Amino acid sequence: MSGLFLNFYQTILTAKAGKIDVIDYSSYNTKEAFRQLKETYPDVQFYRDGEKILLWTIKATVNKPPGIAQIEMDLTTKPRVLCRIIENAIVAAVSALGYQAHKNKYSNCWDLIATKDLLESRIEGLSLHRVVHFSSNYFFKEGKLMLGFSLATSLKNTFTWGRDEFERFGIDVKGLKGREGKIHADLHSLKRFFDTRGVQGIYDNIVESESGPVRSFQVIDKFYKWLDNAKGTLQLPFNLSMEKILKRYLPFEDNLVRSEIIAKPERYFYSNRKNTQGLKYYDQMVKSYQPYSLELYQNRPIAIGVICPKEYQGETEGFVRKIEAKLKEDFHFNQLSFFLKPIDGKALENYKEVLYDDALLKCQLIYVIVNQAHEKLSPDMSPYYYCKAKLIGNGIPTQDVQIETIRQKPSPFTMTNIALNSYAKLGGTAWTIEKEDKLKDELVVGIGSTLSAGGQHVLGIAQIFHNDGRYMTGNCSPLSTFDNYAANLEEHLYKTLKPLVEQMSKAGSFRLIFHLFKSSSEEYEIKAVNGLKQRLAAYDFEFALVHLGYGHNFRLYNNDGQYDIRTGTYIQLSQYTALLHFVAKSDLPLKIELDKRSTFTSLFYIAKQVYWFSHLSHRSYMPSKRTVTIMYPSLMARMTEELKMVSGWDYDRLKAVSEKLWFI
Repeated sequence: MSGLFLNFYQTILTAKAGKIDVIDYSSYNTKEAFRQLKETYPDVQFYRDGEKILLWTIKATVNKPPGIAQIEMDLTTKPRVLCRIIENAIVAAVSALGYQAHKNKYSNCWDLIATKDLLESRIEGLSLHRVVHFSSNYFFKEGKLMLGFSLATSLKNTFTWGRDEFERFGIDVKGLKGREGKIHADLHSLKRFFDTRGVQGIYDNIVESESGPVRSFQVIDKFYKWLDNAKGTLQLPFNLSMEKILKRYLPFEDNLVRSEIIAKPERYFYSNRKNTQGLKYYDQMVKSYQPYSLELYQNRPIAIGVICPKEYQGETEGFVRKIEAKLKEDFHFNQLSFFLKPIDGKALENYKEVLYDDALLKCQLIYVIVNQAHEKLSPDMSPYYYCKAKLIGNGIPTQDVQIETIRQKPSPFTMTNIALNSYAKLGGTAWTIEKEDKLKDELVVGIGSTLSAGGQHVLGIAQIFHNDGRYMTGNCSPLSTFDNYAANLEEHLYKTLKPLVEQMSKAGSFRLIFHLFKSSSEEYEIKAVNGLKQRLAAYDFEFALVHLGYGHNFRLYNNDGQYDIRTGTYIQLSQYTALLHFVAKSDLPLKIELDKRSTFTSLFYIAKQVYWFSHLSHRSYMPSKRTVTIMYPSLMARMTEELKMVSGWDYDRLKAVSEKLWFI
């Protein structure tokens, strides 16, 4: 039994004060000038440090830029510089062994790609390579600097065939991404390649043997052992040397770095009932204790419409009876009815013909029966998106169901999730989570992002949740790009929060906690919060800006990957940074980074809130890998971007369904 391992390898350097070459940053203060500097002197390493650029090289004789001066510097006070030095030395050593080294601009990690084909040429046209992800890291814990690096691993697919070979072997290349005759090995192209070539089984067996926490731990442990043996040969500047590379299981550093467990939240159902019977499954709890919003829907007449091609009518009728029984059984509807509207064909025009049928427009939810081919259509040609766009304008959410799912006899799990989605889209709340009484009222603001068709970031702004998880408002209109994000965020927060805080504020004070998909900045979030403070000057509020993301290189392994990670595992790395584990069979935790400019800095409390909110997803009864405060705005923004492609639709129509989870 080895215990819990965090893939952080602490590095001990002989870091001493010494003279370091510098040049003035003012001479290279544009992006183009700095890039030109690095290209002109490829054997020199450059690092900006305020108004100076530090430079060093491991070669005895090398050309250097003019204007060099020397300053005395204690490197122990420059952990970022030390990280860069470690990074450069290790990447250089690994590259000399034949690895391809690429810097990933999104994760800020180095991808070190091995040359060996793990498929061993068993699948013509495709190769599979091991990747080691390397990142230098440092953090302070109670004043102590911990410097080192993290190692993780993954697999990389590469097509050795180009577009011409695909076509020669009968593989349809329509819609496959790539350029200059190459095809990207993404999920879409891989599936088409496997379906055509019939090699899915061979591939899956090899990937299974090379994946999973045990194999991942073995790979990074072998890599670490090689580095530990080679540390004396690494070429470092300034007479530095690498004394030790420490591999340690938690806890370490006199218990400074340790793991804790955040308990799951209690779920509350109708009339604040709890699971007193010890029921195992959450859907059983909703059925037994009744949904939280029971009184709003139990005796209310609810009509659900169904649009389906006549070709699918028989199977659809069977599905309707099953979902009707499931909704009545789990959510206790007493006046639930269904209206089936068959259409003549499967074309978009057939769906359009019935959208304004009087009976359908009286429904509170409409199921749109489509097929897998419809799912591949662009939103402007898709029956589902067209129906969703037009019906939302009448305040009616929709739910698509594929006929292939119906024909394959949906599993109890599938039917349970469809029923839960339907209840949420009707505006119902199946459960809430426990909240802690505090001295201040608190609202949680979620901001997520998606990419537009043109590759531009589009932000879903300010979904507001009460701290017991109740979804208070989800109006993300207007969507924002980074050009208007700060102004839109401030305006939307003001309009949304002012009536809420007037109702709930205790003694004129409250707290806002922002869950962000990105790091906060002076240009955007700080600017919006400062503007909000001026406009709500009558209230005293504190705030926390919290970046939640998986784009990092930290991993967790229990007993060298042999056991699952306990969900709710929490590791605080520094005053402002922590890791939180959500998925037992995964090695990837969520990274939580609190902006230092926040006025509320209780990191453990914030992490617990994030973890508890993951138990609120009404897409499934199971806890989500992502907290809904980030997931919901991202889903809303993505769906809204797709709906914008439907002719004649605009997002002001979302006001009719702003308090319903229409986008899940």
